[in-house]
Amino acid sequence: MIVAPRIVHRTPKPAILDNLIAQGMEPWLASLLAGRIESPVDLDDLFAPSMSNLPDPEVIQDLSKGVLRIVDAIKGKEKIVLAVDHDMDGQGAAAVLWTAMVDHFQVDPGLLTVVTSHRLSEGYGITLPVAERIIDSGATLVISADKGSSDEQRIKLIKEAGIDVVVTDHHEIPQEGTPDSAYACIDPTTNPDIYDPFICGAGVTFLVMAKVRTALLEDGHLKKCPSVLPLVDFVAVATVADCVALRPDRSFINRLLVKRGLEFINDMTRPCWQVFKKHIGGAAITSTTIGFQLAPAVAAAGRLDWAETGFLFLTAQTRDEAVREWQILLEQNEERKEIGKALTAKADRLAKVMTSQSLVLFIEDGHSGVHGITASRIVEKFGKPAALFTKKAGEDGRGLATGSFRGIPGFNVRKALQYVDDTYPGILRSFGGHPGAAGGAVWLDAFGRFQVAYEEAVVRQLGTRPLLPEIMVDGTLPANLLNVKTLDVLARLDPWGKDFPQPTFIDDFQVVRINPVGDGSHLKMRIGAGKQIFDAIWFNAISEGESMPVEVGENRSLVYQLADNVFRGRRRFQLQVLFALGK
Repeated sequence: MIVAPRIVHRTPKPAILDNLIAQGMEPWLASLLAGRIESPVDLDDLFAPSMSNLPDPEVIQDLSKGVLRIVDAIKGKEKIVLAVDHDMDGQGAAAVLWTAMVDHFQVDPGLLTVVTSHRLSEGYGITLPVAERIIDSGATLVISADKGSSDEQRIKLIKEAGIDVVVTDHHEIPQEGTPDSAYACIDPTTNPDIYDPFICGAGVTFLVMAKVRTALLEDGHLKKCPSVLPLVDFVAVATVADCVALRPDRSFINRLLVKRGLEFINDMTRPCWQVFKKHIGGAAITSTTIGFQLAPAVAAAGRLDWAETGFLFLTAQTRDEAVREWQILLEQNEERKEIGKALTAKADRLAKVMTSQSLVLFIEDGHSGVHGITASRIVEKFGKPAALFTKKAGEDGRGLATGSFRGIPGFNVRKALQYVDDTYPGILRSFGGHPGAAGGAVWLDAFGRFQVAYEEAVVRQLGTRPLLPEIMVDGTLPANLLNVKTLDVLARLDPWGKDFPQPTFIDDFQVVRINPVGDGSHLKMRIGAGKQIFDAIWFNAISEGESMPVEVGENRSLVYQLADNVFRGRRRFQLQVLFALGK
């Protein structure tokens, strides 16, 4: 059963539309932008933001203190552990830290150890096994990245072993505050009114490394030190992959770092980018290719096993090294897809019979490495906040269910979990995350009570109105704008992503030809509008057990986006179909 989405038309805000047109933007493009932002933006900042306008991160709590501790460790040739998360953001942050230390600050690689938690056996954060490995490492300083702000208990153990912990993170600070045992906790969400709270974990590490460079030069430890600016390529991929805000009037910093990072990526100075560009047929690397092709492959390693392959790919020194690691990532990503496909089918069957506002699912033989992806698929299909859990061994023989949560627009996942923890203490073993996504562990014998409590939290935020999947559209697009030139105009607004989605249109077409491709779930199509015929691709058009969604000869309203089709360096324009209405 396919749940028909609610089609919602974006409405351009008149004052913003007038402001953009007055600045010289074409009306059709101004209309797209005015339907996405809440306050006016300067076109120079939109199209060509300058690093000189990056706000000084000095104001972030504990930043100066943490920087001085890192500088002392570098000068004293201390052993340093880089404790990072297993996702794309964590591995991007690891690449920022390692490359800054080794290539810029002249730190002996033998003094650095990257410690990544194993998603399946150790879970998220500085867990006990991670803390034990850190304590056994002989290090005197830990720099965390993309985690640590909720890990007081384990950080206390590390401190008691005589090791300082400088936390760099971007996850929301828990209600009890920053970890007391950390030497410093550098997290922009500590005071979101002072600095941009939407920066990803790799973005925070980049800001810290920039300040470390300045300090090393000012105190004379380094006479010369190349700029860390080129490291924004790692920040760009992490920012896109972690689905943090990219709306121009919400996070200037994220857009600046991604836009500048994409420039470095497309300069092809690193072997990893050379290999990836060849993989996508020689096309320019964009936020879209990062989000749908690079990030899933790099993150696949951490979803199935140890995440280091992603880090090794990003930091490869030669093209041969990058090719070797990329092939491993591609193989792991194919395996991840197969696991995810089977798990999604099971989750779909469970969700179909549920009438609640939330979809909290338990699958005995689930795979925690793909729970987040599967939960996202369920949200897309049913339009409801979703969570997917599986069984895990707990403490003292008491079973745990661990899972991933995904939300919908207007719903804050983390606040919902905080409500459950405050109102029904003892059900949740642990939790943490963002407004849109989170992870948590629930005592297995309390899982039924958790489902009820989470449903209560969802209803408190969303009420009992019917929830359906939604597709936001920008209206129709004249046929004379369906071309590569329009794609190039839209590319100037890249990066698209969280809070700033790609333009999506709805128009009537005649289906001229259909050809299933790939595993048979994707459709290659030819569709007509008037006298014009267009190539089109529809990914995941046919769900398991479902019939063909369109037939040759039909006239249908199609929801679509504009897309490139690059093969062997040859570029062709196509439409990417998202949904068909009106059958």
